[in-house]
Amino acid sequence: MSRSVGRAARTLAIAMLGLGLTGCASMSQGDCLTGDWAGVGYQDGAAGHPPSRLSDHERACTAYGVHPDRERYFAARERGLDAYCTPYRGFEAGRLGRKYHGVCPPGLADGFLAGYDDGLRVHAATEHHEDVRSELRELDRRIDDMEDELDDIGERLAAGGLDKEARNSLQRNRDHLHGDLKRAHRQRDAAAHRERAAADHVARLRHMLSQRYRW
Repeated sequence: MSRSVGRAARTLAIAMLGLGLTGCASMSQGDCLTGDWAGVGYQDGAAGHPPSRLSDHERACTAYGVHPDRERYFAARERGLDAYCTPYRGFEAGRLGRKYHGVCPPGLADGFLAGYDDGLRVHAATEHHEDVRSELRELDRRIDDMEDELDDIGERLAAGGLDKEARNSLQRNRDHLHGDLKRAHRQRDAAAHRERAAADHVARLRHMLSQRYRW
């Protein structure tokens, strides 16, 4: 590699790193310079972010010579938590598999956590259903591949022109594939049964919880 090419590669790598760091920043330059720390605090509280979120903002804004107004931020964050710490928001957080950071005050935590536990039940049931569906799709793909391979072997045997050793080898492969295909069909039948059971479980949860959370 020439020196010029090496310098270009290093320059590109540095530029990409800079873009990555910018993309990960919790606040943009414009947000930092605006300095609406009450608005930022409320939004973070309403999103259920932990208090350490302010440290992320501080790191993002230090580059622009801006420091947070901690008092305004935390006062507004408390108001945001009032909007976040409800049973419905707990349910939504659990259903989407989001982490709870233990931010709700004692008077609101019980209701939020009740909703969160219900949401986690839905999330786990949905994830299980998706896993079984994925397994079913993979078995369908394997079965299709084996059936295609058997068709190919059948065509080669029917075409003739094979010596005894080649014919015997193809016949052995065909016999093995038939055994594998039978096993795959049994596995698929079992997976299809599990998929129907998982889908029914999700449907029952949806029906049971839809009125409580209008989901």
